[in-house]
Amino acid sequence: MSGTPADTIRYARTRALEHAAELPGIRPLRIHALAFPLHAAELSATIEERGPFDLLDGYVGLAIAEGGFTRLSDIAVFLGLTEHTVDRVLRFLRGIGHLDGSADALFLTERGLRSVRDDRRYAEKQERLHLYFDGVRCEPLRTAHYAHGVGILDRDTAHAQRTFRLLPEACGFRPGAVQELARRPDRGEYDLPDELLNLDVLEVGRAFLPCYAVRAHDGRRLRTLVYSGIADLRDYHLEEIFNSWPTATHVMESADSEDPRDHFAEYMREQGIAPQSLSWVDHHSVRCVLPPSRYSGREDGTRGKGAFSLAMLGAYVAPRGHVLQLWCDDVPTRARAVLTRALAYATATRRTVPEVTAFLDRVCRQLEPGPAVTLDDLRRHARRAGYGALDLKE
Repeated sequence: MSGTPADTIRYARTRALEHAAELPGIRPLRIHALAFPLHAAELSATIEERGPFDLLDGYVGLAIAEGGFTRLSDIAVFLGLTEHTVDRVLRFLRGIGHLDGSADALFLTERGLRSVRDDRRYAEKQERLHLYFDGVRCEPLRTAHYAHGVGILDRDTAHAQRTFRLLPEACGFRPGAVQELARRPDRGEYDLPDELLNLDVLEVGRAFLPCYAVRAHDGRRLRTLVYSGIADLRDYHLEEIFNSWPTATHVMESADSEDPRDHFAEYMREQGIAPQSLSWVDHHSVRCVLPPSRYSGREDGTRGKGAFSLAMLGAYVAPRGHVLQLWCDDVPTRARAVLTRALAYATATRRTVPEVTAFLDRVCRQLEPGPAVTLDDLRRHARRAGYGALDLKE
């Protein structure tokens, strides 16, 4: 693992809020930076390597398997080799687990027979690996959690940082957890390939997985959405654990009970925004409603304090974790924001028509620009902005 704790999932705070807000009917209310407890098991294992046979090794194996020769001297005569040469080959085959028995009663092991049948040399190699198990049920993490974008913290690094609140483990490491995983037919989905055999636990330490838990309202109830930096962003595996773990619920509810008004007021003072700009959408969610003049199409960093880019209209900020949506009551301004965001999306890399259409639908649901902004509207906007015809794949 490299990087400081705060940048292990640097993108995720903003993207987590954006992703949650794009879900139908979801309003994010609070975001918690939490460190999920893990058991880090260091294991030894053997892996069977495959490679081509050296010529003599293959001939000696064939002499035993198909010729029926079981004595060193008979193999030497049959192959026209010295006994010294055959003895050297036999010692090598015995060393890689292909051969057993005495010099006068030789036989091939199961591995040796497979090697002759497949004309491949199989040999065991020792491997070291780490597997992570959650600290709530001692179940294995999925393969997605081992990807490059997921920053698992060791115990010392986790305790040294101040960005993510450490959650306590709910159970110790179960000695049989590794063997249970090894017997599962889907073990490859938990980063344990079938090729790894003879697993032995050498050491178990503590680790933490930084994640963002977004508390959101779906119109009927509060929900918790979890983001840990995995490639598909939302972490359903951790989410299921969070939603059934009383400790996590208690930690989040304790923070949720704070009155966010003071935090919003401080943020607005820093931005030079009048307090009356706060507008509660309902009992749960709040907007910072600004006039069109506060939203600019300039992307050169020259905007003043309290001014935002058009792309930020509808976005969520989170002063001290309490979520606030930036808004404008002017419908044409919201429509321009839809076009601005959609053009950036469509031109960042070559997109397909269905991708851009789906993006427009999502942003229109979020920004409510009056009549829905269509793909034709976006094409006209692109030409006016100097992009020419949008090059979209069908």
